[in-house]
Amino acid sequence: MSEEQEGVRTPLAPAVRAALAATKPKPEDAGAVALAHRYAELMDEAVAAQKYTKALRLIGAAVTSAADDMLPTDGQQLMNAWDTLSSALAEHSVASDLGPKLLAALTALGATVAGRKDGAKPGEVKPLQGPLGIVRSQPAPWRGGARPQTGASGI
Repeated sequence: MSEEQEGVRTPLAPAVRAALAATKPKPEDAGAVALAHRYAELMDEAVAAQKYTKALRLIGAAVTSAADDMLPTDGQQLMNAWDTLSSALAEHSVASDLGPKLLAALTALGATVAGRKDGAKPGEVKPLQGPLGIVRSQPAPWRGGARPQTGASGI
């Protein structure tokens, strides 16, 4: 999760929407686009994973009980600390579960540098460089074209 200021998260859903809009997805990508949007929404609505529920309830009850026996300002500080820790755990558990899935969906849709494979901007096509690019840019011999020029390496 990105942070602009300490304790303030930047929502993922708008960033994912903008990134996917820039890729101009095809109609056949609608399912993957919807899935990426849902992953981002779920990450923005982080709730602790089920595996932490029992421990969170137990610690939450202890914090509430302890806060009742403290001065109001100390009790409030304890409750604020509890809220911060439980929220951080929720964000971490959701991000660790869904983060890789969201990244894979965005990559498959070409919304990441890795997904574009060549660092091109969304919608931009870069010609191949190097020996393979030279070969592909010339007419194929089996189509009646001339044989590609080769360098000293024979490529």
